[in-house]
Amino acid sequence: MTPRQQQFGNSARRAEAFGLGAAALIKGIGGYIGGSPSLLADALNSAADAFRGSTPKHTAGRAALTKALLSVLILVGALEAAIAGVHRMLRTPEEAPGTPAVAAFFLAVLLVLALFILRYRSLQRTDSAAAGEYAAEHRLSLYASFLVAAGMAASIAGSGFDIPEMMYAEPAASFLVAVIAVIKAIRLLLGVLEESPDARKAQPVDPTPFTETVQRVRGVIEVRELQAAKESETVSIDLVLSVNPRMTVKEAEEVANRSRDLLMNRFVQVIEVKIRIEPYHTGYPYKSNEELPDSEQPTIVQ
Repeated sequence: MTPRQQQFGNSARRAEAFGLGAAALIKGIGGYIGGSPSLLADALNSAADAFRGSTPKHTAGRAALTKALLSVLILVGALEAAIAGVHRMLRTPEEAPGTPAVAAFFLAVLLVLALFILRYRSLQRTDSAAAGEYAAEHRLSLYASFLVAAGMAASIAGSGFDIPEMMYAEPAASFLVAVIAVIKAIRLLLGVLEESPDARKAQPVDPTPFTETVQRVRGVIEVRELQAAKESETVSIDLVLSVNPRMTVKEAEEVANRSRDLLMNRFVQVIEVKIRIEPYHTGYPYKSNEELPDSEQPTIVQ
């Protein structure tokens, strides 16, 4: 990955994690002051999302241990919230969520929605598959927000119209939202296991789009071999190019550099390109997309 691509990706991930952390804090404070257990449970969902986005894909040693411990903390908090939700459903609800909880909910939802739209559009421009995975991960958070909104609205309506049965919607929503937080915490723990060195193996990738791109480079006669392997969200490429044997060593290096730059700029998931230049030797005349001037400089076959 080019330094610009890596810096942009890391900055976007940190910005999103910071925003989700702020949303979790808003939900937690608003839920505590406004008396909304469902909003408190939803704060754990945002905390899990922030934690997932802030940590690198591959961790080891102390970093992996820290990630596992924080995942366990979120899991324990979510389990306690689920148990508390059951206890609230077994007794008569006391009061509906207050104005601070409602205000905090809408503010947090707007913040999370803005972060999702920005990140999704950014991923869609570079990697549609990653954008789809990101949208699927966000779906659980969307369900949790719907549950919180429904629980708070039903509870407030039940309090206003003196319908005690509707006030059970808030503790019921807190239980369901806590279950979603438990699911997210378990996924975080499983992610730690999947990131172990034994579990991470590079997978082959279809080389067709990379081959078609390199064939457009001036000076390339043939893409003799191209192997692309994907690990996590990144791709590494090993490439063998055939060029005119009359081409000088310097010109061959320029062809290799142009090919590498084109691949890494067009495919942001490509982090490494290894190129080997070989002379094209399948009969005469040599096919070429450029005319080489006569030169006394050493060629790649000398």
